[in-house]
Amino acid sequence: MKLITKQSDIRLSLITSYDQLKILFCEFEKANKKQSLLDSTVWLITWYNYYWQKQWRLHSLAYYHDDKLVSLVPFFIKKSSLFPLVKTLHLIGQGEAEYAEVALEYLDIYIKPAYEKTVYPLLINEINKLNFDQFIVKAIFENSHIANILPHIKGVLTRQHYAQYRVNNTHWQLAQLSKNNRSRINRCKNQLTKLNATVRWLNLDEYNSAWALLKSYHQSRWQNKGKAGAFVAAEFNQFHKTLREKNSNTVAMSAVFIGEQPIAIHYYLVTEDTYFFYQSGWDEKNFAKLSPGLFLHYWSITHCPKKYYDFMMGGVNNSYKAKFNADTRAMTSITLVKNPIKLFVSKIVNKLTHPFN
Repeated sequence: MKLITKQSDIRLSLITSYDQLKILFCEFEKANKKQSLLDSTVWLITWYNYYWQKQWRLHSLAYYHDDKLVSLVPFFIKKSSLFPLVKTLHLIGQGEAEYAEVALEYLDIYIKPAYEKTVYPLLINEINKLNFDQFIVKAIFENSHIANILPHIKGVLTRQHYAQYRVNNTHWQLAQLSKNNRSRINRCKNQLTKLNATVRWLNLDEYNSAWALLKSYHQSRWQNKGKAGAFVAAEFNQFHKTLREKNSNTVAMSAVFIGEQPIAIHYYLVTEDTYFFYQSGWDEKNFAKLSPGLFLHYWSITHCPKKYYDFMMGGVNNSYKAKFNADTRAMTSITLVKNPIKLFVSKIVNKLTHPFN
C-alpha cells in the first residue's frame, strides 16, 4: 500500500446520528465502486429500520481528506441490559438477536482505494480508545479492511474459518462436477420429468405467496430437528417483505413446480452482477426421495441472468456448496475480547437467570 497523504491531512468526524450516517452511506456508495457486495445502502438501511433498538449507541467514524469522504466506519455499541452491562462493538448490519438475524455477509468498513495505508493507523488508534468489552464481526472476507485491522487492536482475538462459494456462470458446465453429483442431478431431472415438473423464475406477483410457502417448508424441516428455524422472528419477515415490495429488483425466486404447486423454492438477493443464494425450502413430506433443492441449484445456475451465482458463506470442509465446483474465497468470523473477566461474570449471571437456556 502506498501512502498518498499525511495522516495530519486527514480529518475525523464522529457520527452519532442515523440521519447523518444514512447520507454518508449514500455519498460513499455513489462516489466509490465498493469491493463488498452485500453492504448496499438498500440492505443496511432496511436492516436499521427493523432491527435498531433505541438503547444501542451509534458510534460511527468518517474520515475526510480536503473535505472529501475517504473512509466510513459504521460502528455501533450494544450495551447489555443485564449485569455486568457488557458493551459489544458491531458493524451496522449485524448484532441483532441470533434467533432473528438476517445474517448479512461480506460487511466491511469503507475506505477509498489508495487511502488504506493512511487510514489504517488512524482507525487502529481510534478503536483502541473506544470503551467496549468485545468486538464481534461475522462472515467477512479474510482480506477485508476490518479483518486486516483487528489483529492490531488490544485484546484476545479468536477466529472461525469459512469460505465463500461462488460460480462464474460464463464458464460453468455440468461436466465440471464429479461423476456422483452429475448422476444425482440427472437422476432428479429424470424423476421430475416423469412427474411433468416445470422449473422457472417467479414473477413479482408470486413472491409473497411463494415466501409463505417457503417459510412453511423451511420451518417444518428445522422444527422437526428441534430448532426454531430462520423465519420465527417478525423482524426477519418484515425485513424481507420490505425488500420484496419496495426494492423488488434486489430479490429473485426460483421454484420447481408439479402442476401449480411449488415443491422447492429458492430465494435470492440480487446485485448488479450477482444472484446470492439466501434461503430455501422444499416439500419433504411428499417428496422425500427426490433432491429438488439440488436440481434447483443446477437449474438456477444455468439460467442465472447475472454473471455470478453466489452460494455465500459455507464451511471449509464438507460443505454441499463445494459440490458445484464453485470458486472459493477465504472468509472468517472474529471475536475480539478486551474484558474477559466481565464476559465471564456475564456468562455466570446468564446461567443463573436463564438456567434452562
